[in-house]
Amino acid sequence: MRGLGDHLSIGERIAFYRKRRGYTQEVLAGLVGRSTDWLAKIETGRRKPPRIDMLAELARILRVPLGDLLGQTVLVEDERQQDDVPAVRDALMSPRRLSRLLFGPEAEVQLPTPAPVAVRVEQAWNDYQGGRLAH
Repeated sequence: MRGLGDHLSIGERIAFYRKRRGYTQEVLAGLVGRSTDWLAKIETGRRKPPRIDMLAELARILRVPLGDLLGQTVLVEDERQQDDVPAVRDALMSPRRLSRLLFGPEAEVQLPTPAPVAVRVEQAWNDYQGGRLAH
């Protein structure tokens, strides 16, 4: 739920991820060995959030980091240099920067002109139709 804000309770986050996974309350409650009523009360805030071990189990079943259920802030930077996820997340979370890159004045300079490509495509098509294929 990165980027949706920290205004949601733990129960609301559990409900969000449960729905995103396509689980009903009955299914998720069964997977953690609890009743549907217990989960419904957690999600609606009528019951205190579960202990950390149960939250960890819910996170595992929902396939999300425990921090996402707890509402911990997520850093866009990552210490691993080979990880591209932070860069993608940064681009998606700042659409103005992305659109400026794609549609700004600098983008016009980077666009290829179609005329030379059209000539090559026409030549290749004529060679193909004439049976002149390279081996």
